[in-house]
Amino acid sequence: MDTLLEKTYSFTEASKKLDYFIKEKAHSYSKMRNFDFGSTKDNFVSGLSPAITRRILTERHVVNRVLESFSFYAVEKFIQEICWRTYWKGFLEHRPKIWDDYLHDLESLQSQKEHQSYEEAVSGCTGIDCFDSWSRELTHKNYLHNHTRMWFASIWIHTLNLPWQLGAELFMEKLYDADPASNTLSWRWVAGIHTQNKNYIASAENIKKFTRGAFYPNGQLNKNAKIIDWENFEPENLDFQNYQKPKNIDYLLIHENNLSLENISDFKYLFIQQNSLQSISRSKNVRAYINKALEDFKNRVTEKYTGKIIPFTFENFRPIQNLIYEKKINEIYSPYPSIGFLKEELIRIGKLKSIRFKFFCNSWDILFWPHAKKGFFKLKKQIKPIITILNQIKLDL
Repeated sequence: MDTLLEKTYSFTEASKKLDYFIKEKAHSYSKMRNFDFGSTKDNFVSGLSPAITRRILTERHVVNRVLESFSFYAVEKFIQEICWRTYWKGFLEHRPKIWDDYLHDLESLQSQKEHQSYEEAVSGCTGIDCFDSWSRELTHKNYLHNHTRMWFASIWIHTLNLPWQLGAELFMEKLYDADPASNTLSWRWVAGIHTQNKNYIASAENIKKFTRGAFYPNGQLNKNAKIIDWENFEPENLDFQNYQKPKNIDYLLIHENNLSLENISDFKYLFIQQNSLQSISRSKNVRAYINKALEDFKNRVTEKYTGKIIPFTFENFRPIQNLIYEKKINEIYSPYPSIGFLKEELIRIGKLKSIRFKFFCNSWDILFWPHAKKGFFKLKKQIKPIITILNQIKLDL
């Protein structure tokens, strides 16, 4: 494990890491962010993506803290990168069929994992030194620099000729910060099927430049894009205002996708997921990270609130069912989990156990997601105005 990332499951430790980034790295982020020097410590990225993915630290909190020390324009590139994750989530919300198609494709591609080329790629034995090193880093450290992820995905698709869906599945299993939207759509972008006729081809010269000569796969990479059928997914019309959080919530369920105290007000009963979702494949380290994050959230809530806390697992919903029967509960509120495995699990259990879940979104998503129907540029133009609006809304951390 990379201990610099591992400890971000704790709100306290993630906050310290944010403070360090602001003090030591934020001023050079725009200039240095694309360089991968081989470790989280040496790179100029924040290393906060695992905490932001689980909303241990929310996007809004991170942006506000950075803006306490810098002008908007001094850290605009960093804020834009925070908003890319928001963009991907909003884009997928408008196009849920992309996720359905991805899952369907995965089912039909599982037999290809038995092929030698796949086994060589995941074990780091392709003969392409940079790729093999990154494959081992992914397995052992559960993290890759963002630029390195692009190189990795490009070589996987366009040089090794492996299905992008299996690469996306590998990242979902191995990465601390794996998120269904940003992961799936980023792999689609590299493959050239997010935007028609636009793909990403890794070049040996680019890798040499941004690894400071650590790797130079000259003559080993395919310079031509693999042609993949492209399908246009029209956006659905959604009204995110329907997901406003109500003022008073008696029964609240908290899950691994949103561990922010912003979700919490006074409650009668709080149901907290106890361990990582078991129905999807995850590495041992990723499961441990999520379990620790859930425990840290429970401890923070216990210190601040006096309502009844009831742990649950997705494999055992009986504690919730018993209380529903006893208290004649009509509905349970929960932070919206976004499209992905966990949302599907909540919907499945709701139908199976006759539990009515009502989801709510935070203000960040409600304001940004309507601008994620098309390309990132449309959302990018709204970043500063939306942050200004958000700063006028009361925030309870």
